[in-house]
Amino acid sequence: MVDASSSAPSPVVGSPAGTAAPRRVWGPRFESALMFACCRHYGQIRKGNGSPYITHPLGVAALVGEYGGDEDQAIAALLHDLLEDCGVKLEEISSRFGERVASIDARLAVAADKLQNAESIVHDLGRGSVGARVWSRFRADRDQQLWYFRTVTEVLGEGWDHELLDELRHVVSRMGQASA
Repeated sequence: MVDASSSAPSPVVGSPAGTAAPRRVWGPRFESALMFACCRHYGQIRKGNGSPYITHPLGVAALVGEYGGDEDQAIAALLHDLLEDCGVKLEEISSRFGERVASIDARLAVAADKLQNAESIVHDLGRGSVGARVWSRFRADRDQQLWYFRTVTEVLGEGWDHELLDELRHVVSRMGQASA
């Protein structure tokens, strides 16, 4: 059994041939967090499309990795809904995965979460079987959802410039256009 609470950073290995950036490698701590998230989200499904809920935190963690996040940020992204949706206590996350993971409230993870959700909505707006009915999944109506996504995007952008934020702006704009 791997001690996932070790806060040793994930190794950086040599650059693949023909590239300038070193590869980041996620190891046993990420694997342990994935197992933990899978177990805690077991049986949960995503609103509307019925896919296993774990596909959302996996997507968020993937975005964090694709946009330069380290292993701790990816683990925090993977576990981001456990407190709210599964009753997991912050102390448990801290003891299992380290204080840095438990304390990450990074813009990168929040933006990745919102981007993954916005992409899902835009995707479903374009599906003939869903379309505008996508808005019925939420307590807030279409205009309130659009206001929320635009406001979160604006707040995230205060003092932070990042490619992922640019992508979020683009997808939120597409969301508004697709649902007009």
